[in-house]
Amino acid sequence: DGNKCSYRWTPGKFVIIDNSVTAHSRQPFNGTRKVFAAISKWGTQPVTDKTTHLVLKSGDKMPSVGLGLWKMPKEECSNAVYRAVQAGYRLLDSACDYGNEKEVGEGIANALYYNQCTREDLFVVSKLWNTFHRPEHVKLACQKSMADLQVDYLDLYLIHFPIA
Repeated sequence: DGNKCSYRWTPGKFVIIDNSVTAHSRQPFNGTRKVFAAISKWGTQPVTDKTTHLVLKSGDKMPSVGLGLWKMPKEECSNAVYRAVQAGYRLLDSACDYGNEKEVGEGIANALYYNQCTREDLFVVSKLWNTFHRPEHVKLACQKSMADLQVDYLDLYLIHFPIA
């Protein structure tokens, strides 16, 4: 715990965190807060600018900024995903453990239906939960996430935690 840092959230205050050097935690937070995130050069350059992507070894491009969906309330999730895509976000970071993949899928479906982008423009991430590590469970878990997210493929599927 020597590397842990906590901030007290109070009305009117904000914290800026560089996610490239900081990991999120599972420490719970109760109360109302708003999370704002943006990366761009000064001016009107959109989030989808080519400078905001990481080129993977495969040659695929992954947006360097995305909407993290952990702890997003179900009742806000669909609209938040739609609005994020509308604002230029293209990476959606989800997981079955978050309990809101169906709502994320509704937001994705709405964004595609209303021509905010194409499926190929999105980089959709999900994660395999600990209880599905057995080889015979992985495909079913992945298919469930894709069905909930209303997508035919995932751009990245991770092992959420390397423990069973």
